[in-house]
Amino acid sequence: MNRISFANPKLFSPHVVWVLLAGALICWSASPGAAQGTGHIEVDIVEELSGKPLTCRVRLKGQNDRDLRIRGGLYQNGWNLVESPLKFEGRPGDYRYEVSAGPRFSRGLGGFTLDRKSAAIDSLRLPQHCDLDLEGWYGGDLYSCVKPAETAKWLAAADLVMAAVVHTEVAQGNPASEFTQIDTSGTKWVDARSYYDARAGSGLILHHWTPPRAVPEHVPSSKLLELAKENRQTHAEIQRLWARDTPLWLASNKVDSIQLLSDHLTDDGQGAAEVKTLANVDAAMFRGPRGGGRLVEFLYWQMLESGLRIPPSAGSGVGKSPASLGYNRVYVMTGNPSPAAWWESLRAGQSFVTNGPLLRVQVNGYLPGQVLTSTGKSPIELDIGLTLTVADPVEYLDVIFNGQTLYQARLDEFAKQGGKIPPQVIKESGWLVIRVVTERDFTYRIATTAPYYFEFDGQARISRQAVELFQRWLEQAAAQLSSDKEPTRAAVQPYVQAARRFWAERLKQANVP
Repeated sequence: MNRISFANPKLFSPHVVWVLLAGALICWSASPGAAQGTGHIEVDIVEELSGKPLTCRVRLKGQNDRDLRIRGGLYQNGWNLVESPLKFEGRPGDYRYEVSAGPRFSRGLGGFTLDRKSAAIDSLRLPQHCDLDLEGWYGGDLYSCVKPAETAKWLAAADLVMAAVVHTEVAQGNPASEFTQIDTSGTKWVDARSYYDARAGSGLILHHWTPPRAVPEHVPSSKLLELAKENRQTHAEIQRLWARDTPLWLASNKVDSIQLLSDHLTDDGQGAAEVKTLANVDAAMFRGPRGGGRLVEFLYWQMLESGLRIPPSAGSGVGKSPASLGYNRVYVMTGNPSPAAWWESLRAGQSFVTNGPLLRVQVNGYLPGQVLTSTGKSPIELDIGLTLTVADPVEYLDVIFNGQTLYQARLDEFAKQGGKIPPQVIKESGWLVIRVVTERDFTYRIATTAPYYFEFDGQARISRQAVELFQRWLEQAAAQLSSDKEPTRAAVQPYVQAARRFWAERLKQANVP
């Protein structure tokens, strides 16, 4: 394990803290009994230093590598919810398991053998490699398809402070309590009032808003977005950035966040949602298991290139997707981990998204979402400080400015250089993100900050090529919408015309190719 540490974790510096999480491996063998029966084992799962019991996810495998359910507990996608200790009773044989208590802990790997009427007691101590709560970073999953009460129980095991449960249909007569916030403790909660528009061409999530009944097919997604945003508490989010109606939503200026990491990315790459877009892109650039994740990232960058400033978010789709709760997650920096403060920090872009590494960054002492300005030809010098915790082998760390690599290094080389990003200089308007990409080739596993923005002489960057991409996309969408039956076709036309005007005006404002 390599570590560069600082006395006060709340302070940031131009150096890097990076940690390679090491898995624990413990095995047990229980003594045989004399009669036919089952074996028993009890394992205390605790934090290494404090000895505090942990709530965690346990994947237990028996004969023929089959996933096993632990009696009396919740089970989801092969994982059992366990509040320490782990208690298991089973037939004689060999067993192995994996334990996860969230990305800031090492994963535990182990195995045991049960004999007839055998019993064993032991403990598994998981190292904790960072304390995100102490640093002020709080994680959430904005796309759970599991019932609110059950989602709430998984929060601690996923090491999240919140999750949002989406409903695709709300029937009349449902009790209001089913769609309200559920507090699990003083600092953890489930937002259970989020509507997901799963109709063809859509993929919007409208948090803190629930329609009175199922939405009719003839109501355009853009109309739904407009109605929802009449409520000032509604947080509108694009869950499927590749959806047909994306250019209309972006043109509305009503979108609060975009799920950069969503159900198109899963733990093992299996069962991921297929990414198909009307945007005119070179498909050859986005082939293979990583292709869907890289394509969504590219589309997000094109949104930034068009001059829009919408922060990224993340959601697992657990209950619909084979991903586990919190696999795709967003962390926000807030000194007050209340629901209102958490959502406010998300909208401000003081955040990073991840399905692996934990990447905390400040640039010139500022959190992501900050606009840095200059006048004339005075450049902006960047002092980049970050703290990084990684469990997977990392392919590279890089600084992206306006879609191009400003700085890149492999992590081993980076550590040999003292874990410091050299000072960078910005001479033009634009946007910047810092990301870490892992070596996992079966899925796109990354962490990336929300953007920083740069303005020279009050001028934001608007790329002609990016705007034209959304114009072509809009016309493809309009062609499909025009083939719909009435009254859908008539209802969507005002939004198509408004989007055309928006993108035409943005093209006039373009100041770079």
